[in-house]
Amino acid sequence: MRVPSRFRDNSRFRSVRIKERLGSDALRAQPTPEALRKQSFEKHMTTFDSVEKSCFDVGLGHQHLLRMATVHPVPEAGLKKPTSTSAASLEAVAETAEAPVSAYPWMPSFRFLTAALLCTCFASVHMMNSNMGMAIVCMVNSTEFSDDAPAPRHHRSIDNDTSEATDFLSELEAFEKRSFFASEPAAKVNWSPTDQGYIFGAFNAGLLCMLATGLLADKFNAKYMIIASVLTASTANFIIPLLSPRSVYFAIFARFLIGLADSLLQPAINSLLTRWFPANERSYALGVASGGRQIGALLIVPTAGALCSQTTFFGGWPSIFYVSAFAGIFFVSIYAVVGTDKPSKQSCISEAELRFITTSNASENLGQKRTDRRVPWYHILRSGPVWAALTSVVCHEFPLMTMIMFLPSYLHDVHKYKPSENGILSALPTLCLWISKIGSSYLNTWLQKRTHYTKTFLSKFLNGVGSAGMGAFLVAATFLDASHAWLAVVFLCLSMLFTGMHTPGCQAALVAIAPAFSGAITGLTFFFVAICGITNPLLTKWIVQKGTYLEWNLVFYLSAFISVIPVITFTLFGSADVQWWAKSPEAYTEAQAAKAAKSAARVQAKKSDKDNTSNDGDASSLESGPSPQTSIENIESIA
Repeated sequence: MRVPSRFRDNSRFRSVRIKERLGSDALRAQPTPEALRKQSFEKHMTTFDSVEKSCFDVGLGHQHLLRMATVHPVPEAGLKKPTSTSAASLEAVAETAEAPVSAYPWMPSFRFLTAALLCTCFASVHMMNSNMGMAIVCMVNSTEFSDDAPAPRHHRSIDNDTSEATDFLSELEAFEKRSFFASEPAAKVNWSPTDQGYIFGAFNAGLLCMLATGLLADKFNAKYMIIASVLTASTANFIIPLLSPRSVYFAIFARFLIGLADSLLQPAINSLLTRWFPANERSYALGVASGGRQIGALLIVPTAGALCSQTTFFGGWPSIFYVSAFAGIFFVSIYAVVGTDKPSKQSCISEAELRFITTSNASENLGQKRTDRRVPWYHILRSGPVWAALTSVVCHEFPLMTMIMFLPSYLHDVHKYKPSENGILSALPTLCLWISKIGSSYLNTWLQKRTHYTKTFLSKFLNGVGSAGMGAFLVAATFLDASHAWLAVVFLCLSMLFTGMHTPGCQAALVAIAPAFSGAITGLTFFFVAICGITNPLLTKWIVQKGTYLEWNLVFYLSAFISVIPVITFTLFGSADVQWWAKSPEAYTEAQAAKAAKSAARVQAKKSDKDNTSNDGDASSLESGPSPQTSIENIESIA
């Protein structure tokens, strides 16, 4: 009877099974463990020769070969010289390596563990970003602030009974002596709507640095960029409760640091995903990793609502920022120990999975410091698919920023929810967004493997449906007032369900069109996202002055209009295929030569057409030339 494949290499279990099924005679006829080991080695040697060459091509070198030799030791006579590796052989090896590989029984693969770790880093930074949207409802004393007679900004920071500011050193000394479980509530701040707009916009000002950090992500260790990102955001969250009551400028500076942290995180993770995952898995990996943003919001929004309603732990609203900062330090400590920037540096990964990743990405020139090849900015800036994906991401992020930053304020102003209820209800659309991102990303990967639809078609279809559905339900929510508050929350949840389809749509296309330069393209894209992010809170706070029903409707109309723009732009000009200028150096050289030959042929054809036209003109002039001359001679002769 056939022994299950997972037990064939286990000689002890094999002996027991055969003894039970066939008896002791059959057991004596079975090969020895040494023979079984030799057979296993000969089976793996069929792929070792081709993998040997590819290991040197992708920068693994002798370390990976020695690791393989340790797993499968061979005599010196059995070693063969490296042979040439063709593209067909690499594809064949990749197909043989596509069998499910598992490093541990509780983890499908180490690359999935990497995606989960990146998800926690995203969750940490987004917790420290989105906590301000809920905390500002509790920390601002909006009832006592008047725009008619504003005081100087440095004198209206703290809402206390005295007009003079308390000495800064005495405040720090009082904080050190204060118990974590204090009964006194923390002092509220008097920030005008304009000040709040500056605070929210400072985050997006920090995102402007992504144009520079995107270039660094493709050339340097992305792991260190991720660690620096989370630690920077944690530091900023300590600054807000300690120093922002002194002046609003400290809060603006802290929010700028959080934006800088996000500008380090996004391109680093996108670049790292292209090194850890094959092309057909990147959409799902991006959904898992970027889903950390929604997980962070799901964790902090209801938690912030609960912390905001109490005064015993750090005096109320300051505890929101302390909890976020400590959570970020905890998660980044785990990633610093376990995570690496590429598979070849990970000592815990299995040989089968490492071989699968390297052979799948061998043709993309990933995982190396590409000092011999510059970022092709000329081709990037002239690429229609790049601008289509960029425009779609910007139009997707604009209404999403409105939902993240101002949803608690909208539910408080229009639908009159209490802070405890507000925190839970504000988390429901975020939960729907996370479910949609994971589900639509998995659906996209499944359809690519099981159907004949191309990656470009699936990206355009999912992106178009997501944009149209998001805009429709944002408009539908504007028809509901406080008497139908629950239905407005349902519509907002449905809009977020459609919003999640952008992940396998324009966001996956952003990584797919140029995997070798994903960090640079991500930095360019989110540079424009940051510009829109700066104007978003300022524009929203300029529209929403009193928090009326009509003011918030105008905000939703604007967000809905922007969200449907990608239905046209990405559907017409988008693509999810690797562009010719983003392929390996060999393919890039061949494509350039083919393009030059095509251009030369076009010029030659135009020149030939021009010569033919001139020849035809000369021939026609010769044919028509004698006629007028003859007629003149006739006239002269007649005269």
